[in-house]
Amino acid sequence: MEHVTYPYSAAQDANWDSLSHLPGHRGLPLLGSLLAMVRDYHGFFSNCYKHYGSISRVNFGLQKGVLVISPEAARQILMDAERNFSNRMGYDSAYEWFPGGVMFRDFDDHRYHRRVFQTSFKSDAMRGYVELIDKTICEALPNWIKDDDFHFVHHIQNLLTDVSARVFYGFDNFGGQSAELRQAFLKMIEGMMAYPKINLPPFKYYYCKKSQYYVENYIRSLIRDSRDREGRDFVAYVTKERNDAGELFTDEELNAHLSFLFFASYDTTTAASSHMALHLAMDQALQDRVREECLSLEKKMVSYDELDRLPLIELCLLETIRLYPSVPMYLRRSIRECELDGYKIPPNTLLFISSVMIHRLEEWWTEPLKFDPDRFASGREEHKRHACNYIAFGGGAHKCIGMNFAIMNTKMVFFKLLTQYRLKVRDGYTPDLTCVPSPKPADDLPLVLEKL
Repeated sequence: MEHVTYPYSAAQDANWDSLSHLPGHRGLPLLGSLLAMVRDYHGFFSNCYKHYGSISRVNFGLQKGVLVISPEAARQILMDAERNFSNRMGYDSAYEWFPGGVMFRDFDDHRYHRRVFQTSFKSDAMRGYVELIDKTICEALPNWIKDDDFHFVHHIQNLLTDVSARVFYGFDNFGGQSAELRQAFLKMIEGMMAYPKINLPPFKYYYCKKSQYYVENYIRSLIRDSRDREGRDFVAYVTKERNDAGELFTDEELNAHLSFLFFASYDTTTAASSHMALHLAMDQALQDRVREECLSLEKKMVSYDELDRLPLIELCLLETIRLYPSVPMYLRRSIRECELDGYKIPPNTLLFISSVMIHRLEEWWTEPLKFDPDRFASGREEHKRHACNYIAFGGGAHKCIGMNFAIMNTKMVFFKLLTQYRLKVRDGYTPDLTCVPSPKPADDLPLVLEKL
């Protein structure tokens, strides 16, 4: 296995002047274009594409680099046939919170560690997860209708964290420990944005680090308890995986992967489910189409093998994460000089691959701002017009390892939800959407839930 060494750090970023051959605007002193991006995320990147084209230099205060809004350049970076781009070096701020996670490894080292998941995401394992997911949904949904001030984001986030706790960590009863774990992960997410980084009270960073230690210690004990037991949860599978030498992966290696996968599974699916619920609530005809598809199964519980009979939910999910990708921008760092769309890119340049803008390019999508799930259906398949005009799940070696789990999870949630309830927006409601720090309704999506 190749052990990757990293010759650069964020402190050695290619500076603004080294990118002077690229079009772009420096923005405000110190802050650059950071405020403009936060105020109007989609508008900012749309203007960059309109004025500077597919490749431009951007300045987000402490982070300067190259903005990529091009399916072909995205293909070159994500597929990375020449190994010019590092995932690990692109995500310095997140690496601190999930060190050693599979996302933060490159090349042969990354391939080696993906073996941890080779059994846990196969069909036999996924069939077992279906029962665990269904049980969790059935426990949660009856409480939703009792909430007179129903906010979808709050409830779906709690449901999906409970799903992750049951499927990944083997939880069976949800109480104090489950709530503590959920809050610890939320604190870790806050920690990525916490400044100053002073690990002493009363600074926020200190309390976020305490949450990180709590998660690490909990998972460490979970791995020890799972080594010798049988089970259908995720951790029972990964603790028995072996590396290329036929040896079990170490506790520390598994700790890093189990921590990151838990966070990635519920946070990204929360964002996708929230935007999808919004569009279904605003389009009652589409919601009825999805409901009719669900009711046609004439089942109260959908099995793993029956999930393929719910194609419209999947089309709605794919369209949702086209318009609102859970990862609106992928980060990479160049290892050596290379070329993108005719421009020379210096070594150690941070690359911002804007999936949200690539998904909205008129050159590749019909009426790109319209919510139209049928664009993914057989006969149209607009997402196949280029290898990377649709990158909601990433691409290349780092393509989302849990993609099929996320699709299965979403199908099961909306199957149960729409066969029992009708989602409606409140009178006069105007969506308040945000992309920073993560894409989701800023108001937690207040909806009306009606029992069918």
